Amino acid sequence: MSKVIKAKVIAGRFKDEVVRVTNISSDELGRKKAACFLKNGERANIPVTDLEVIEEAPEPAPLKVGAKTASMPFISGSSSSRTLTHTKNMARLKIENKAPVTSKKQQLALCEKCGLEYNLEERKGQPGRITECENCAIETENKAEGTMIFSHKTGSTIEIKKDGELRHEAAIFDPKNKT
Repeated sequence: MSKVIKAKVIAGRFKDEVVRVTNISSDELGRKKAACFLKNGERANIPVTDLEVIEEAPEPAPLKVGAKTASMPFISGSSSSRTLTHTKNMARLKIENKAPVTSKKQQLALCEKCGLEYNLEERKGQPGRITECENCAIETENKAEGTMIFSHKTGSTIEIKKDGELRHEAAIFDPKNKT
């Protein structure tokens, strides 16, 4: 498809009209005339000297908005035996434990142990029970970390470590009973 050229007629019978130029031809004397469509749909041959080309900015290409699942993200390594959801989740960043945000809101409560008044909003996200103040709260959660051990496509287990000490060792999976 050829580019549409628009021009404004600056002299002659169709002065101040915007026309669409389809082609330009010249006669034996070298005069150039443009075949134009007027706004009312009529055709006219107008001398090129009577036309002023209107420069139009190119139309921006429409943004192609695809669904989130339109294409799989590139992930290094084999993903042939993984589901599509699993592969996409591998590319996602892990959620980090964020430091508690200090709130300007105050919600006062009494401590169960000592009876002192404390701000409940400041206690959120900190270790211990929320019904106890900062001084009385004890860490009730023992941190554990796990490592997935793959010994076969479907025979994976988890090794669990608590406080750096191995608590559960992954059993070795032998799919063909060779041991």
